[in-house]
Amino acid sequence: MNKKNRMALTIIAALAGVLLSLAAVAENANVENKAIGFSVIKTANSSLIPEAVVVDSGSWFTLRRLAQNAVLIKHPKGNVLIDTGLGKNIEQQFESNSFFDRQLFKFDALDPVYEQLLRNNEDPVTVSKIIPTHLHWDHASGIEDFKQAQVWVQKEELEEAKSGQAPAHLQSQIDDPNILWNIFSLNNVSYKGFSRSLDIYKDGSIVLVDLSGHSAAQVGIFLTVSSGEQYFFIGDTTWTTKGIEDNSPRSNLIKWLVHLNWSDDKNTQQIDKLHKFQKNNRSITVVPAHDELIMASLPMYPDIKY
Repeated sequence: MNKKNRMALTIIAALAGVLLSLAAVAENANVENKAIGFSVIKTANSSLIPEAVVVDSGSWFTLRRLAQNAVLIKHPKGNVLIDTGLGKNIEQQFESNSFFDRQLFKFDALDPVYEQLLRNNEDPVTVSKIIPTHLHWDHASGIEDFKQAQVWVQKEELEEAKSGQAPAHLQSQIDDPNILWNIFSLNNVSYKGFSRSLDIYKDGSIVLVDLSGHSAAQVGIFLTVSSGEQYFFIGDTTWTTKGIEDNSPRSNLIKWLVHLNWSDDKNTQQIDKLHKFQKNNRSITVVPAHDELIMASLPMYPDIKY
């Protein structure tokens, strides 16, 4: 074979390698576009607080720094936010609190979801749905940042929020007439021991169940990612995994300082149910919305776990 032919074969081989590499990249992108995954987005921290205030079975000598989080779900039918954490306008929203409540619920390290998406070259309009576990201030603050997204709530939850007062509900977060409220009802279809549920995309990936008690119509959200791993986001039924493990509610001190639950009795029943659920479903990761310890074991944005 002469030199000219050898050079031609070398060029052809190089081109073939490039084409194979491009095909692999395209295939990987195609797989990712069809995949279901999630990432935790931390938007702020609370002040340090003794664990015994956060959960009745906690220690006075263990300090906790709860986090205000959102969860981004990547789904081929549309990306979803579970809660929004603290949004771009939280400073102005927070002014409707009393001086005492501003100290009690003080936060730092503010980093809203909207700005984190932009910083990572991700268009916020890719969020097609927001599913708040409930509409308390630290879950609903960023709703107004996503004008294009449908906000999925039950009628009872929205009614409670619209008639609510600070510090639990801040009206400036939900009074924007441009918010795209999508009112839904859970079906009488059982799911993993919960009598009522709603399969958002009808593929088993995102399933809502009733966890009312902390609020009038709080929902728990089951997520199944592409690997088959399952997660159960339980909002504020309890703030910590310890509350589930010990079947323990929030402390009497914090309940004396501020009215927290729509129904203390019903919320206690939900904690008991979650305690039993976790014992019987160890393969499912149960995730309280503010537990900084469990969040540390989950993918933090921009990392995505599929």
